[in-house]
Amino acid sequence: MSSASGISAIYSEFTDALTELLAENAVGLVRRGRLARARAAVKKHPDYSESRYLLAIETAFKNWEAIQNAGR
Repeated sequence: MSSASGISAIYSEFTDALTELLAENAVGLVRRGRLARARAAVKKHPDYSESRYLLAIETAFKNWEAIQNAGR
């Protein structure tokens, strides 16, 4: 796996973990461990980018908003 595709997969895992945390926070248990591991992996990666990290957070919130709107 190339470094670029590796970091993309790590950002994707972080986004999924944050989306899951946001969605579950409203209805039950929170899976903070998965989010903490994903965040640490993103931050430690040599190709880490603050702008991509913030984009991953923004994407997670958009995903969560879509989940909330689908429930209406």
